[in-house]
Amino acid sequence: MAFGIHLPLMKPHSNSTTGFPHPAYLTTVLKPNFQHSVTHFFQPLMQINQAHAIMLTRCGIIKKDHGTRILGGLRRITAEQKKLQGYCFCGAEEDLFFYVESCLASHCGPDIAGHLSAARSRNDVDITLYRMVLRNELLQTAVQIDELQQVLLRLAEAHTKTIFPVVTHTQLAQPTTLGHYLMAAVEFLERDLRRLSQSFRSVNHSPLGACVATTTGFPIDRRLLARLLGFEAVLENAYGCIASVDYLVESVGTISTLMVNLGKFIQDLLLWSSQESALMVLPDGFVQCSSIMPQKRNPVALEHLRILASNAIGQCQAVVLGLHNTPFGDIVDAEDDIQPAVRASFEYAARVLKLLTAVLDSAEFNVERALAKCQSGEVTLTELADWLVRRHQLPFRMAHRIVSQVGQELRRHPARRQGESQSQWVSDLLEIVSKRLTGKVITIPPQRVAEILDPVGFVMIRKVVGGPSPAVVARSIARHIKRANQHKRWLAGKKDLLATYVHQLNKL
Repeated sequence: MAFGIHLPLMKPHSNSTTGFPHPAYLTTVLKPNFQHSVTHFFQPLMQINQAHAIMLTRCGIIKKDHGTRILGGLRRITAEQKKLQGYCFCGAEEDLFFYVESCLASHCGPDIAGHLSAARSRNDVDITLYRMVLRNELLQTAVQIDELQQVLLRLAEAHTKTIFPVVTHTQLAQPTTLGHYLMAAVEFLERDLRRLSQSFRSVNHSPLGACVATTTGFPIDRRLLARLLGFEAVLENAYGCIASVDYLVESVGTISTLMVNLGKFIQDLLLWSSQESALMVLPDGFVQCSSIMPQKRNPVALEHLRILASNAIGQCQAVVLGLHNTPFGDIVDAEDDIQPAVRASFEYAARVLKLLTAVLDSAEFNVERALAKCQSGEVTLTELADWLVRRHQLPFRMAHRIVSQVGQELRRHPARRQGESQSQWVSDLLEIVSKRLTGKVITIPPQRVAEILDPVGFVMIRKVVGGPSPAVVARSIARHIKRANQHKRWLAGKKDLLATYVHQLNKL
């Protein structure tokens, strides 16, 4: 009492009416996370348990017969995985980790099963199984990119001489070839594969043995744990093992970049499929009719691809935003609650890659219409400006001014007289404009103008590295096929690594 005022005593919190877990916490957090873990993390969790039991035994931390009994119990739990499909989670065990621990106690007895908990924590176990699932997703994405790249390489080989319009700012710009365009997609996919392989290297480091964040006083062998689980190295600093999230950000960043690349490509395909462009035709399996307009043939597969790619990017951003400005330590933000967004990022990306590969594998290109677009208008006028520089030694800026004004006249008056060829009209305009701007008449015969403005010639003359000349593109295709084969060997090696450790672990 102070100054005659009586302060009421604070009533202590009581668990008498609601114990752990509260029904709201159960239904909004524990149950969804448990179900997600059963779907995605059961197998890696059981493999981690096996590897930990083997390591504890070999290091003399637990008795050999105890380790043998624990491994036998773990195998029985693995064999009973189907029981989890009908398991009604009610919070008796907080999560899958404790569910398996409870099952092991029922098989081996709590005294034997309890030995498995030595020298480890849920912290390092969770981060390890997250990495194990993530590395598989990265490899599967790489497989799908390789499949898409193979289709693009085949198409590029078939279209090294197919004249195709370049569009800039939605306007026809210059001629190239379809093969040249497609090789640009092959190249960005090659960079995406490099990013994926780097992400795999970052992810495939073992945090197991970090325990809470400071390792343990037991003489464990972290390198043995890494080898048993197919990791290529140990993630050294124990605090960083638990606190760092860059392996997640790097991985979803790779997927986000891939989807941005493909989204831009998909948008072009959709424009090519429009009635106005009519440069690409999808087979019936990828188009849908209108519910009211019987003539409609909607290329909706491409629209689905666009939104699926956007959804993948959205999930990637959800991961980054969820991890942004969180403490550098053990926090749930970087654990079970963020994992569904990681899974969704890869699932959306997988759908994009599968559908896009199928679409391109069966699409048809209207090569006649593509050539016609490059033969009309002013698509090849850049070459006329270049010709003035090469043959008349004009500064390019002056040549550009002359040809720009020629182009303006062409737009105003496509031809002066009925039947007059465009090359004749360009020849006449060139004389008029060159006289006005330079004081000298530059004459190019109509036949030569036609050769300069020919889209095939435009492409053939561009022989520098990276240009659209068929010979240049053919050499580029050969180089990229070789690089793709190198990547296939890398991919096969990593897939073998992850398949081998499972086989060897199950034999121990």
